[in-house]
Amino acid sequence: MNLRKLITDSVLRRRIVAAVMTLGLSVPCIYSQEAAESAVAVDTVASSMQPAVESKYEKRLKRHQSWVQKMIPDILVFQYAGGIGTYNLGVGWDYGKHDRWETHFIIGFIPSRYNLNHYWTTTLRECYVPWRVDVNEYVRTQPLVVQFSINSILHGDFWASEPDRYPHGYYSFSSRVRFHLGLGQRFTYKIPHEKRYLSREVSLYYEVSTCDLYVRQKIKNRSIPLRDIVILSVGAIWKI
Repeated sequence: MNLRKLITDSVLRRRIVAAVMTLGLSVPCIYSQEAAESAVAVDTVASSMQPAVESKYEKRLKRHQSWVQKMIPDILVFQYAGGIGTYNLGVGWDYGKHDRWETHFIIGFIPSRYNLNHYWTTTLRECYVPWRVDVNEYVRTQPLVVQFSINSILHGDFWASEPDRYPHGYYSFSSRVRFHLGLGQRFTYKIPHEKRYLSREVSLYYEVSTCDLYVRQKIKNRSIPLRDIVILSVGAIWKI
C-alpha cells in the first residue's frame, strides 16, 4: 500500500513539474511575440509620422508657385490728374517690412480738347510709406508718402530722342518721357474681417508733385511762380 502510494506520488510530481516547465517556456514565448508585434506597430506609426523627403522637382515647383503668387497684383489704383493723365487706372504690389514699399503700373487717358487729339499714357511709380499712425481699430493715416515715377505718352507726336527735323541740340530733353517726384498723405479705412468682399482696406490720398521739365524751366527762368510747376492729384487705393 505504501509502495503504491509512493509510486502514485512520484508520477504526480513528475506531471506537475512537466506542466510547470511547459508553462514556464510558453509564457516567455507568448510575451516575446506580443512585444514583437507591438514594436512593429510602433515603428509603423513612427514612420508614418516622419515627413516625406521632397524631391528636387517638388522643391522647384513650390518655388515657382510662390514666385507666381507674388506676381499677382494686390493693389488697385485710381487717380485723377497729377501730370500723368487726366484719368488713371492701374495695379500694384506692396512688399518689404510692414509693406512700406509699393510699385504701381498705371494707364492714363488724356481726353481731346483745344483741337488736340486724345492721348494714352503709361506710368511706372515707386512709393515709400515710412510710417503709419492708427487712429483707432479701423482708421489709419499715413502722414508721409514719397513717390517717384516715370511717365510716357503713347503717341507719335512725342519723341524720346530729338528728331532730325530739328537742329542738333535744339531740344535737350525728351517730350515723351517725364520724371516725377512727389509727396503726399493717405487716409485709410481697414475693413472689418466679416465685411471684407473685394479688399481688406481702402485709402484716399492726395499728392503734390512736379516733373523734370518744370524744374528745368524754373531754374532757367526764376520768375515762373512756384504754383505753375506744382501738380496736385487725388486718388483712391484698394488693397486686396
